[in-house]
Amino acid sequence: MTEQPGFDRLRQRGGGGAAARRRPVRTADPLGRQSLYSVAEQPPALGAVTVECSGCGQTSVVTPRALLRLAVPSVHLPLLRGRHFSWLRCPACDRRTWVRLGLSL
Repeated sequence: MTEQPGFDRLRQRGGGGAAARRRPVRTADPLGRQSLYSVAEQPPALGAVTVECSGCGQTSVVTPRALLRLAVPSVHLPLLRGRHFSWLRCPACDRRTWVRLGLSL
C-alpha cells in the first residue's frame, strides 16, 4: 500500500521535471498585441470639423453637433484676426481660446 492506484497519470507539482524544461520561452511581440490598441493617423470623416487651438496647439476632430455645444457662446472675427479667428471652448484643453475651424469635405 505504498501508492494509490489511479493517480499516476496526474502531473506532479513542483515544475522541476522535464516538462517544465521543454516549455518555450515567450518573448515580447512588438507587432501583436500592441497593434490591437494602437490608433492609426486617419483623415477626418466627411462632414467632420477640425478645431485647431492657439493655446494648447492641439488639433481635435469634432462632429457638427459637438461644435454647436462648444460654440455657444462664441465670437468670430475673420477680418480682424489672422489665422485663429474664432473664440470658443477648445475640446482638447477645455478652455476658451482663439481657435481655427476647418471643415472636411
